[in-house]
Order: sequence, then C-alpha cells, then structure tokens
Amino acid sequence: MAERSAGRPRDPEADNAILTAAFELFLERGLDGTSIEQVARRAGVTRATVYRRFASKEELLFSVIELPRDVVALDPARMAVSSQEEIIKGWAALMSTGEAVQLLRRIIGASADNFGLMRRYWELFIAPRRAVLKDLVRPGFPPGTDLDVVVDMAGGALFYRALTRPEHNTPDELETYLHKVLHQVGYRP
Repeated sequence: MAERSAGRPRDPEADNAILTAAFELFLERGLDGTSIEQVARRAGVTRATVYRRFASKEELLFSVIELPRDVVALDPARMAVSSQEEIIKGWAALMSTGEAVQLLRRIIGASADNFGLMRRYWELFIAPRRAVLKDLVRPGFPPGTDLDVVVDMAGGALFYRALTRPEHNTPDELETYLHKVLHQVGYRP
C-alpha cells in the first residue's frame, strides 16, 4: 500500500498567483511597501496560504527573483553549458526589460536599510552566476588576470548603464556595450 503524504497537495495555481502578485507588488511598492496581506489579497488567497509557502517577505522576494524564465543569464546550470555569446545576449535581453531593471532598483533600494537582504541576494543570486562567468571568460585573459575584478567591471558597467540610461537599453545596444566593456578590460577570445 502506497504511503500518503501529510496534508493536502499544494495548488500550483495558488503558487503562481502568489508569485505573480508578489512580483507586481514588489515592482510597484518595493519590499518595504509590500505586505504579505497585500500579496494574499492580490493573489486571491489567505495570508495563511502565503505563509505556508514563504516564511517572510524576503523569502518570497527571492522566490520571485528565481522565477523560471527563458533567460540563459538567470540559470547558472544553463550558463555553464552556453557560449559566451549566448550569455551576453541573455544578460543584454534581461537588462533591457523595464521589469528586471525596476526589480534590481527595488532590491538595491531595500538593501540600504537591510544589508542582510543584499548579502542574501549576493549568496543566492549573484555568486552562483559570477562563478560561471569567471570560468567562461578565463580563456580570454592572460594567466594572473584577476577575474573577480573583470566580472565586477563588466557586471557593474552593465548594471550602471541599465539603471541610469534607460533610453539606451535595447537588447542590441546592451549587447554591443557589453562587448565593448569586455574588449576594454582586455578580453581577447
């Protein structure tokens, strides 16, 4: 006889509704301006339903950030088996969307008063992708190149451009810009 799991199975529609509502509210109001109550109301579920899935707003935010998207740049496993060109295209496409830029602004803004949030964002989101990027660009630099600095420079330039110059952020413009940044820091594939 097969064992039954405890409780009711989770409703994927409720999961999607919660994540969608949270994403929209985080974009509109930021982390501090969003409450679990608001997420529940917009998702059409109870607060208890949200809390059964996410212990805090921060946990919900990190689940929103990791939403499956068809973007190579967001998935370290896909990045590891992709070409440099695919990854550059993926990051350029991602950072050309208003939603991604707004979410990044909200995370950076919230981290001013909540450094633990930025530390978690770094550990869960930035560090795994960064490790893959360093391995990917390593062959294009001479031995001894500090790849941490290279990734900081390229990532920082991309984020700066996306955050401060929204009128110049089509995927093609950002892709060209990333190629120029890599070339300027000495990358020679």
